[in-house]
Amino acid sequence: MSGTEGKEMTIDIQMEEGEPLGATPNDKMIITKVQAGTLSEGKLKIGDQILRVNDTVIKDTHHFFALLRFAPPCARLLIFRDVKKAEELMSRVHIPADRERNITRRDGFSYELVKMTWKAGGPKLGLGIKHFQNRVLVSKTDAASISAECLKIGDHIVDIDSQPVTDKDVARGILVKGLQARGEVTMVIERPETMEAKHWTQRALTVQAVLPPSVQMNSDVRDIAQKERARLAAKVGKELKSILGGQKRPAAVAIDDRQFGHVIASDNEGKNLRAVKK
Repeated sequence: MSGTEGKEMTIDIQMEEGEPLGATPNDKMIITKVQAGTLSEGKLKIGDQILRVNDTVIKDTHHFFALLRFAPPCARLLIFRDVKKAEELMSRVHIPADRERNITRRDGFSYELVKMTWKAGGPKLGLGIKHFQNRVLVSKTDAASISAECLKIGDHIVDIDSQPVTDKDVARGILVKGLQARGEVTMVIERPETMEAKHWTQRALTVQAVLPPSVQMNSDVRDIAQKERARLAAKVGKELKSILGGQKRPAAVAIDDRQFGHVIASDNEGKNLRAVKK
């Protein structure tokens, strides 16, 4: 097999009903992860593109997993393997241990380490980002920009040069500073691969910047606030007496140590309080 050319090959995988394959393909049916200790280990490799299952052409990932359910006792996979492209993909999906700690892996997403390079007079950055639920998401990549070479819309930037990022302004600052200082930065990204993951990302990108409060007030607190607003509204237009008015001569200052309490509002008006067990 040539290191620069790919070829098709058939792989037989013996499996029992309900047994997982242990390989994760993206929407182009290219394997992005092979789980250790599963049927795929030693047979499939990262970068393999699965074309057929038992002579049936695969339409998409949903169709692929549906075919696998009826494949036992043997799944005959027709794949396309390109060693050079596989090595390139392996270098991206292999993430150092110190940066792996920054990742909270989710089903349906792939994880890569990408490099962005810049030089004066070259293509522009051309990157649009937004934050959603403590995640920095790529919302735009301009054509012919350095961002378009390594990022896609919907990518979640997990870290930049080993620094975890959860705010778009902080992320942009680290990114620009690194490019200006060294001409390159590396980023760990989370990329949606399955339809469910892509739908989640699309919703995150289209959600309004201003969201309603995540914690709603309890009903009793809302009742108290409504009564207080009504009480204040009833006083609108009434003349209020100033505590400073009417003094004809300066009064001596006296300190009163007595303690006073005044209930502004409560939620037990007209109700009997329940006794608390000791």
